[in-house]
Amino acid sequence: MAGKFTKNTLITVITRVLQLILGIGTSVIIARVLGPEGKGVYSLALLLPTLLITFTNLGIGPASVFYLGKKKYSSKEVLGANIIFSGLISIFALMVGLIIVFFFPEKLFPGVPQEYLLLALSLIPLQVLLTFVVDVLLGLQKIKKYNFIQLIPTFIYLILIAVFLLGFHFGVKAAIIAEVLSLFVGCIILFINTKKETGGIVFSFTKEIRKDFFSYGIKAYFGNIFSFIHYRIDQFMLNIFLNPTAVGVYSIAVGISEKIWLVSQSASTVLFPRVSSETDAKRLKEFTPMVCRNILWITVLLSLFLCLIAPWLIVLLYSDQYLESILPFRILLIGAVALAGSKILANDFAGRGKPMINTYISIASVVLNIILNILWIPKFGIIGAAWATAISYSVIFLINIFVYAKISDNKIKDILFIKKSDFKYYKNFLLLFKNKYLNLKK
Repeated sequence: MAGKFTKNTLITVITRVLQLILGIGTSVIIARVLGPEGKGVYSLALLLPTLLITFTNLGIGPASVFYLGKKKYSSKEVLGANIIFSGLISIFALMVGLIIVFFFPEKLFPGVPQEYLLLALSLIPLQVLLTFVVDVLLGLQKIKKYNFIQLIPTFIYLILIAVFLLGFHFGVKAAIIAEVLSLFVGCIILFINTKKETGGIVFSFTKEIRKDFFSYGIKAYFGNIFSFIHYRIDQFMLNIFLNPTAVGVYSIAVGISEKIWLVSQSASTVLFPRVSSETDAKRLKEFTPMVCRNILWITVLLSLFLCLIAPWLIVLLYSDQYLESILPFRILLIGAVALAGSKILANDFAGRGKPMINTYISIASVVLNIILNILWIPKFGIIGAAWATAISYSVIFLINIFVYAKISDNKIKDILFIKKSDFKYYKNFLLLFKNKYLNLKK
């Protein structure tokens, strides 16, 4: 279990690193060409479809991964059901989005032109379809294909951003169009490959499938909603209390700090279907703590390194227009470390069929985050927002640790601190990798 998990995690990490490089390239171009205000408007425009998707997806993606792991439905049935779900959810989300854009744009998105918000809505059906279909590959544990296909839209997006912004000096509208086009191409490639992997499509939308998917999905849905609110409420509130320029500066700090999640996201992504399909309670009890403690300390080391080079990194990539991002970035690293551990434990809960635990924990942390933002943003600006996020993320992790220890009957020290056996595992894995590599060379 551990060997295959590590291999799949490494594949996912490598993919995330490539996405990170491509994403940084895209972010640098957007930040430099559009400037802090334009970057803020762009971020806020994309926040609308992201909000709508998050609030309407009903947890269908996690449900499909869970039931594929349990082998209750065939991959053909799940693919067909997910396509139907994506169509219905997209229609509803678009209707809500149009109401917001035409009747409440200035109240909810002050400073963002209406045409940008309308254009951003076109991302909804593409993003929903992409997410629901790629989750079929994850549920089947086709990790290589799952990761490779997700690289394609990121790569195309970078190329289009470079052409539109650097080549033709277009603005925010062109940046949004670039994302629409990249997702469109990604959806086509993903659909062809997933259909090949499942061996076809059965458009099954039976009462049993709907009941099962809604029953599990709605539990994951509320957790995902509150997690997303936690991730993005600070930017929304900064725009209300301050302005889009503040959002643009702060978004750089958020964007870079979230990049260190690539290791924990990779591990938690692979962990979810593994836990869902695992039948040996002893292996499961030992496995998740091993993953959590190792991912946690890898993230700590990455954070310390990034904290040291923060001034050089931000100025080099984004110019001295974003010097104010340095301190918020360093503060957010505290929360990023805490959330890295939380992601592992949260996906263990989901894999055990207990996603409501994540919902309850997320609700508590979101309430804390909102209160702290209200208190600190007017007084301390983006620094206050950063501290509110760092503290609330840390609270999530602390609660997750205690809840997981109780559910799994593990000791807290086994969840948090590296053990000698971990180094032995690393040694054995490296030897196995070396021998396999040498055999391939021969």
